[in-house]
Amino acid sequence: MTWVVGILAAVLSFGFIVFIHELGHFLAARWAGIRCPQFAIGFGPKLLAFEWRATEFSLRLLPVGGYVLMVGEDPQMDGAEGWREQFAAATGPLSLPTTPAAVLQNMQNDDPQVVSFLSSLPQDHVYQELGDLEGNFNSKSTWQKTIVIMGGVFMNYVSATLLLLGLGFSMGLCSGQPEHLARAKNVLPNTPAQRGGLKANENLISVDGVSVVSGGDFVRQMSGKVGQLVRITVEDKHGERRDIQVAPDLLLANHYVFSQGKGVELISLRDDSAPPSGFKLPFQVASVNGKAISELTELRSWSLNSKELTLKGPQGEWKIDSRQARTFAPRAIVGIELANITSFRFESKATSLVLDVRKDSQAARAGVQPGDILLDLQGVSVDSGQTQLEECLATLSQRQAAPDGSFGLVVLRNGKSKELFMEEVPEQTAEKWGVKLEPITPKVVLRATGTTMFNIMSIPYQIFKNLVDNAKATMKELGENSTGPIGIMQTIFEVSHSGFGVLLYVVALLNAFIATFNLLPFPGLDGSRLLFIWLGALRGRAIDPEKEARIHLLGLLLLLSVVFVVSIGDVQRLLAGNHLMK
Repeated sequence: MTWVVGILAAVLSFGFIVFIHELGHFLAARWAGIRCPQFAIGFGPKLLAFEWRATEFSLRLLPVGGYVLMVGEDPQMDGAEGWREQFAAATGPLSLPTTPAAVLQNMQNDDPQVVSFLSSLPQDHVYQELGDLEGNFNSKSTWQKTIVIMGGVFMNYVSATLLLLGLGFSMGLCSGQPEHLARAKNVLPNTPAQRGGLKANENLISVDGVSVVSGGDFVRQMSGKVGQLVRITVEDKHGERRDIQVAPDLLLANHYVFSQGKGVELISLRDDSAPPSGFKLPFQVASVNGKAISELTELRSWSLNSKELTLKGPQGEWKIDSRQARTFAPRAIVGIELANITSFRFESKATSLVLDVRKDSQAARAGVQPGDILLDLQGVSVDSGQTQLEECLATLSQRQAAPDGSFGLVVLRNGKSKELFMEEVPEQTAEKWGVKLEPITPKVVLRATGTTMFNIMSIPYQIFKNLVDNAKATMKELGENSTGPIGIMQTIFEVSHSGFGVLLYVVALLNAFIATFNLLPFPGLDGSRLLFIWLGALRGRAIDPEKEARIHLLGLLLLLSVVFVVSIGDVQRLLAGNHLMK
């Protein structure tokens, strides 16, 4: 039954988003007096169709989009349907300017399509040109065309804003946070984890008897155990637990991987780069900066405050640098790719903004200050607000401190992340811990809604900025994190089991994302159509409709190709059983 509910929720939600977008185009076109012969949700064969006021409304087989067909928008349309001839035959010679009421009164025949269309127009409005009267897109002014093209995006933004406000006032603020789960999504070959016997999709329960509350918590607990033999309790999909032992490797500058073998060995380089000429891996390290070395912990100590290290071994001398960072940023790695997921939750009590810190409280001793925004506690995201913070505090209060005697806390202070440490097991509630957080009020809901919409609308700018800064990394991130219609449907399917409120929140976000995507000046999208309209206005004559149509068709084919490629990844993720949402 849950599958039926999920599939139904996905189809209806995606259909709603498309319907809202196309309704915006349709209403704007009708306002401008443009004839719309077809209004379709989906593509392919018709499942359901009816005609009303000169427009055929249809529901089609493939629920992956929709369209509104306007007279004049397709250069082949007039000839294919013979609308001009049909209109002229029905109305006879016209004396312009005229009104629809006058034309209806003097029509020479009762063609139902012409009668229906003329009846749908304001009866007393005076039209100066035949093209306006017959509802041709190309005969409208630049501003009318702009409003029609922007109608879909406008409706998506409006519906997204109304949904966010309605949810905020009734249920509180909803947020979605990416989480690193304490689960091994993949186990990399020739790593401590693989040698220890860890399997993909096994849960990480504890490290040396200390419970693990998140993927970030696991990383933090392992960070101080470079080269040590660590006991990890894992759990398989059947709930059966067992202990494995691993000795973490050392990663420097996120590039150089060292292992404890017969002494210290440089075993691999990240990014598939090769060692300098004359060297090969593994590289046995006998000394660092002239000092003899035999343990990974010694190398970690040397690297903490260094920007360059000189490694010496049987193969010779190899100088490595911190790769433009201030230090080597040493950390332990075991060869696990942690599972990532996005979880949504409502917060009705308070945000994560600290208004006040009680003197002599745990929070004060940890260094928390008024104005801080709480982000992360021991690897667990707490930025959604008080409820999430207290859930984390309650969990941590039941366990001992981290092996180094502290709990890590990350806050946002003056726009920059700052790491703090607590030297004691925390209290269970925000009040006992010592912070007063900003309560959820209508003003906060309005502010949060505005921030969410602004962030989504600025995504194209951020992508462009990142491309300028680092094109390769940005393209890699887009490739890894992009989803197509299948991924969107999977997202809706998964959140449909988290409650109707969360489902509406995701629909609101998708509404805004799709609107923003449609504004891009890429052929086939609304942004491109808008660009052609204004280029024609600036040059004093419209772009050749047939040339424009070919460009849009090419862009649409390219978009469909990209969707196909992205969908391959979506299908692979589905077959692997990996989730996007919690």
